[in-house]
Amino acid sequence: MTRIVAVFLLLVNGIAAFGQYQYQRLNHVQDARYNGILYDKDVNLHTSVRPLDLWELDSNNYVGSVQSEKSKNYGWLRRKAFHEHLINLEGDNYWVTIDPIVNFQGGALNDPSGVGYVNTRGFNVEGRLGEKVTFRSSYLENQAVFPQYISDFVEYRKVVPGQGHARDFGDNGYDFGIPSGEVTFTPDEIFSFTVGQGRNFFGEGYRSMFLSDAGFNYPFLRIETTFGPVKYTNLWAQMYDVRPEVSPGNNFAKKYLSSHYLSININSRLNVSFFEAIVMGDTAQVEGIDASFFNPIIFYRPVEYAVGSGTGNALLGAASSYKLFDGIQTYGQFVLDEFSLSDLTARNGSWVNKFGWQLGIKGYDFIIPGLFSRLEYNAARPYTYSHREVLTNYAHYGQPLAHPWGANFQEGIVQLIYTHKRWEAEVRFHYGIMGLDGAGEDWGMDVYKSYNERQQDLDNKIGQGQTSAYTYLRLRGAWLVNPASGLKVEAGMNLRNLRQDVTTTPFSSGEFSYYFVGLRTEFFNSYYDF
Repeated sequence: MTRIVAVFLLLVNGIAAFGQYQYQRLNHVQDARYNGILYDKDVNLHTSVRPLDLWELDSNNYVGSVQSEKSKNYGWLRRKAFHEHLINLEGDNYWVTIDPIVNFQGGALNDPSGVGYVNTRGFNVEGRLGEKVTFRSSYLENQAVFPQYISDFVEYRKVVPGQGHARDFGDNGYDFGIPSGEVTFTPDEIFSFTVGQGRNFFGEGYRSMFLSDAGFNYPFLRIETTFGPVKYTNLWAQMYDVRPEVSPGNNFAKKYLSSHYLSININSRLNVSFFEAIVMGDTAQVEGIDASFFNPIIFYRPVEYAVGSGTGNALLGAASSYKLFDGIQTYGQFVLDEFSLSDLTARNGSWVNKFGWQLGIKGYDFIIPGLFSRLEYNAARPYTYSHREVLTNYAHYGQPLAHPWGANFQEGIVQLIYTHKRWEAEVRFHYGIMGLDGAGEDWGMDVYKSYNERQQDLDNKIGQGQTSAYTYLRLRGAWLVNPASGLKVEAGMNLRNLRQDVTTTPFSSGEFSYYFVGLRTEFFNSYYDF
C-alpha cells in the first residue's frame, strides 16, 4: 500500500509539473526524470500504453498544484519564471493553465548553409472541467534551417520529420505549423474516451515496432478500458498521404487506421501484450469503409480474408516485458505483416516473410541515483509494413507509423539520461545497417513503394540493396528553468554519418554535424536520428 501511495504521489507531481491534462506528454526525457518509480517490481501499471494515464490509479482523487509551499512565498516574477505556469485559473470544479512554447535554437553546421536555427513560438492550454473531463490544446509556428540531410528528406517527402507540411522560407529554410489538441472524458475507473489530434505510442522502447510517435499528428479516437489486470486500447485514426500521385486535386489522400492493443499484467513484474492494426484507404476517395473496420474486439487478419484481402493492410504483433529488479526492465516486440510457413522453414529468404522485432533492457536509477540507461535492438525484414496498394502502406504524412527507418534495417541504441534536481545530461548513440535503394530499385526499405515492385522473390535479407552503415551521436546538457512549463536552456551536438553514396532515397549519405545552444520548451519527441 505504501508503494501504491508513492506512485500516486508521483503521478500527482507529474500532473503538477506538466499541466492539468489527464495524459502525460510523449517525451523520453520527461519519462526518465519522473517515471522511474513506475518500474519498481511491485508496482502494477500498464506502462507500454502511452501517453501514460495519470489518473489510472484513482480518477476521482485528482488534486495538486503547480506551486510548492516554498515557492508561494516568492515574488510574482520569480514564481512565474521558475516555478509556475504563466496563467493559472483555478476554481472548485475547474483548472486551466496557459503557457508559452518557445524553441530559440541556433548553431553551427558543417554543410554549405553554415548556420542552422529553429525559431518556434506557440502556446499550450491544459485544464480540467469537473471531475471527469480534461483537455489540452496547442499550436506551434516554426521557421528553421536544418542540417542538409534533414533538408534533403524535406525535399523528398515535402514534410518536416514529425512536424507537418513544409513551406519554403528564405533561401534554405522552411516554415511549418504544428496544431494539436485533445479532450478526454473519464466517466469511471474502467473507461476513458479521448478524441483529438495528436500521437500515440505502444511499447516500452525508444522505438516502437507497432506504433510510434515519430510521425506527424493525426485525428484520432482512443478508448481505454481498464479492469483487473487488463488494459485494452481501441484506436481509430484518420491518416494522410501527402504524395501528389495519390492526392485528389489539392487535397491530401485520406486513409484510416484501426488498431487494438491488449495489455495483460500477469503479475506486477510480467506483462504480455497483443497488437493488431489495419489500414484502409481508397486512392480515388470514392469507396466507403467496411463496417467491420469499427468492430472494437475482433481480429482483423481473419476479417481481411473474409471481405477480400485487397481492402486493407493488416498487421499483428505480440510484446512482453519483465522487471528483473526494482527499476530494471527487459522488453521486446514482434510484429508480423505476412509470412509463409513453408518458405520460413525452407529458409529461402522469401519476400513474403515480412516481420520485425525489438529487444531491449532499461534501468531507472541504474547504479547512480538519477541515471536512466537503455540498450535496445530493432530490426525489420525487407518489405515489412509495405503493401501492394501504396495508399494502404503502414505510413502517414510522409513517414512510417512504426520505426522511422521503415524496413530492411537493423539498429542498436545506447541511451543514457542523468537528472539531478534541475540539471540533466543526455548521451544517445545509434549504430545501424540500412538497405537503401538505387535509382529505380525497391529492396524493401521504403514503405511508400508497392511490394509488387520488389527486386526479387527469394534470397531477401536485412541490409540488401545499397548496404549502408549508419551512426548517430547526440550529446546534450540542460538546466530546467521552469518545471511547470518544461522550459529549459540547453547546449549540445548531433553527429550523423551514413556511409553510402546513395541520393535516390529519403536518407542522404555523408557526414553531418550540428553544434547548438538554445532556450526550448520540452514539449514532444523530435526524431532526427535517421
